[in-house]
Amino acid sequence: MKNLKKYLPTIIIISLFVFGCSSDDNSLNNEIDDRGYNDSSRLVSTEWLQNELNNEDVIVIDVRKKEQYDSGHIPGAFHMTPGEVFQQEIDGVKGMLPSASHIEKNLSITGATPNSTIVFYDGNSNLWSSRGLWALEVYGHKNTKLLDGVWGKWESEGREISTSPPDPKSSNYKFSSSINSSLIAGLDEIIESIDDPSKIVCDTRSPEEYSGKDVRAERGGHIPNSKNVNWVMGVNDTGEFKSADELKKLYGDAGITDGETIYTLCQTAVRATHTWFILTDLLGEKNVKVYDGSWTEWGNDSSLPIETR
Repeated sequence: MKNLKKYLPTIIIISLFVFGCSSDDNSLNNEIDDRGYNDSSRLVSTEWLQNELNNEDVIVIDVRKKEQYDSGHIPGAFHMTPGEVFQQEIDGVKGMLPSASHIEKNLSITGATPNSTIVFYDGNSNLWSSRGLWALEVYGHKNTKLLDGVWGKWESEGREISTSPPDPKSSNYKFSSSINSSLIAGLDEIIESIDDPSKIVCDTRSPEEYSGKDVRAERGGHIPNSKNVNWVMGVNDTGEFKSADELKKLYGDAGITDGETIYTLCQTAVRATHTWFILTDLLGEKNVKVYDGSWTEWGNDSSLPIETR
């Protein structure tokens, strides 16, 4: 007992270091966890990211415009232009998912490895960040996260800002898994879903695009029997995701969660991946696919049916 008392202060200090200073401290995400999501493991707070800035296993990627990045960014963040890294024209359809090798080449510039935790942030409610996360999920990167509240929250909280790019790094990044095609829906699958009530097409564009008033392809309108929930309805005014209860009501009232399979689409499958993240991670829907061709493909094919209203 005397020996235990002698070493007790040292034991307490070590315990505080091991358990109180761990980079996996869930208390740094309490605000997010309290919203009742099915799985919030891929959504992190500004406090969590601040605590990880010196962690070499965490790669931060800024997907805002280059001029925004240059005027100030999270210290150590690398810049990527998401429309060039996570989209590509394939077979005449713009905005499609590029090859694995194309994305691997860009990840290698950051020094990332398959074991890295990659955190995306943007300036618009995780719109482009979700495209990056979805792309890495398709190709099998195991640990990718989004910053809740994105750049606006980081800046408003007065956290550290840098105008210098990080020191150049390089790696020979290779995805360690085969492609997960279950996350992608092709044209034929969407056509088959039109007359199948167990399959719901969630159009994440604006109501004006959905109705055909705002035309961004050869034809305006929407896929027959599809349902419309504008992607912006999933976040609040400060760019943070709404609570689980709010999201359940939003998508439930629209009939999006009534089916066994949900397909998300927009113009070029960026807004679609944002809604995919909400439905998959935050609400726990089991079978959600992104129609990568989206309205760019459907609206430009005169042989495909459309509705306007």
